[in-house]
Amino acid sequence: METLNQILVLFLLLIIGYICKKLRIISNDMNRDISNFITSIALPCLIIVTLSSFEFSEETLVKSGKLFMISWGVYALSIAISYIVPKLIKAEGTSRDIFQFMMVFSNVGFMGYPVVNAVFGETGVFYTALYNLPFNMVIWSFGVAVLSRPSMKQNKLALDERGSIQIKQLINPGLIAVFIGFTMFLTSTRLPGPVHQAFKMVGDVTTPMAMVFIGSILADIHIKEIFSNTKVFIVSAVRLVVLPILVLLILKMFDLDEIMTGIPVLIAAMPVAANCAIMATRYENDYHLASQAIFISTMLSMITIPLIVTLL
Repeated sequence: METLNQILVLFLLLIIGYICKKLRIISNDMNRDISNFITSIALPCLIIVTLSSFEFSEETLVKSGKLFMISWGVYALSIAISYIVPKLIKAEGTSRDIFQFMMVFSNVGFMGYPVVNAVFGETGVFYTALYNLPFNMVIWSFGVAVLSRPSMKQNKLALDERGSIQIKQLINPGLIAVFIGFTMFLTSTRLPGPVHQAFKMVGDVTTPMAMVFIGSILADIHIKEIFSNTKVFIVSAVRLVVLPILVLLILKMFDLDEIMTGIPVLIAAMPVAANCAIMATRYENDYHLASQAIFISTMLSMITIPLIVTLL
């Protein structure tokens, strides 16, 4: 019941963001600034404070390694399913591209951390930060290969205009924060008192600001346009229900504790990654469909996430 209450709180924060955007309290420029602040400052502070607060132990290190490997396994499963589902619903062209991206990449940042924090607390955030390490590697390889199909004569990686792979694009504040925090965890290093408190205060705004941001983004999408594509609902259902249940059933076959089972399932149950529309725009794909996918999957997740939580 406590978990369901936390999910309701997240939903109410989303509604607040939606209303604020409709009342023009929040502008698109402010949205961009909020997004940059969350991803570049608030979330990294949360990750560093969380990782550096845990005492080093061999058990924790082993569990972190196992979760890292599980993450790669879940991505492999998601990629395999992403080729099957579009064929079953006869999606072609850019629709196939967007649906494949939907299946593989969930909203691990804006919703993943808040939901895991609501269910498992700071311990969950600690392990989620490590579990999410493969995300950037996969999104800047497979994700770009999928979304850049319309602008490429051949299906190959093109991380910039020249088609060359830029390692620097794999590096971001969140990834840097994970390495800093995990190094502090391994060496039992602690932040000075005032620094720790300041980082914690900034990190604590991640959840409310992230949910308000998502709500304000959803307010920009026309309602009539959103509900016109039934295939988006089908793919969203697979994304939000079928995939996490498959992950749960597979992990149940192994002797894993609640956190090692719960985190992969919860991350798999998140809606479509918020940067789907951004990357679709950058690589000349169907960003309108991507926006629909974000809205529909986020809306449905308010129902499906509590249901998935009850299965854990």
